Amino acid sequence: MDVYVDLLFAVNFALNSWALWVTAKLTGSRRPLSHLFLASLCGAVYAFGPLTPWAFLFSHPASKLLLAVIMIYLAFRPRALAQLLHLLAWFLLTCFTTAGVSLGLYACLMDKKPQGAMLAWGDLPMWVLGLALVVLAVTGRRFLSILENRLVHVANGAHLRIQIGELEFELEALVDSGNQLMEPFSGRPVVVVALAAVSHLLPDDIVALCQANTIWETQLEELVATDWARRIHFVPFHAVANDGGVLLGVRVDALEISCHGRRKSVKGITLALSPAGLIANDNYQALVPLRLLPTKAAERVA
Repeated sequence: MDVYVDLLFAVNFALNSWALWVTAKLTGSRRPLSHLFLASLCGAVYAFGPLTPWAFLFSHPASKLLLAVIMIYLAFRPRALAQLLHLLAWFLLTCFTTAGVSLGLYACLMDKKPQGAMLAWGDLPMWVLGLALVVLAVTGRRFLSILENRLVHVANGAHLRIQIGELEFELEALVDSGNQLMEPFSGRPVVVVALAAVSHLLPDDIVALCQANTIWETQLEELVATDWARRIHFVPFHAVANDGGVLLGVRVDALEISCHGRRKSVKGITLALSPAGLIANDNYQALVPLRLLPTKAAERVA
């Protein structure tokens, strides 16, 4: 089988970049793109190993596992063994899923069979790879949502401690697996908060904007003039009973989530302020997405 060096490098680099990017999204890890680039480059260079006289060494499972560990370290710089293993598990799961979909499409759409693991993807057409990534991107979020709903049982509530500058306050949140809202620019999950629960803590201008019939009908100059302007985000949403709209969001400095006796701290999360009530039960003032829960806060159904 002929092997094209440029194609071998491009395919492996693309697959590595995809797997690391998905791992970062699934685990909520934020790392510079330069780190992901370096790790992807390392994996792409490794793909040339089977072409050397030491092919048996590069093809050994232990060598591949060591490569995965090195790539995770280069990309995310984990500080603890537990964090390393957590990232490694998601990375390998992403790799296996991507490989399965790619090989499946290759066997289905190409008039030839994969041979010898296709010599580290050297015979994989770029259009097949692109199609596989599109399929994974379209179906992945829905699949994870179904998996969370059917295989995982979580506590109904979580306790939130929120810091915005010098302002600190606490809320009780309902764990909502259906909350798929994301901040458009960062792609980070959003916590929905009832405006009535925090209106006394926020500037009057912010409260007035949230209570307007349509945010775009307000004078944006009023928003820019506030000290909170750098924290403001717009969060689009869709609802079953209407065409959806836009919620005014406020980026917080720190958010601590307590659930099942465990705690998780995250930064840069956006609170979407909802003028309408969230649920009939007044015990909860916020809706927190499942992905923000602390590690092991979810328990598998026995």
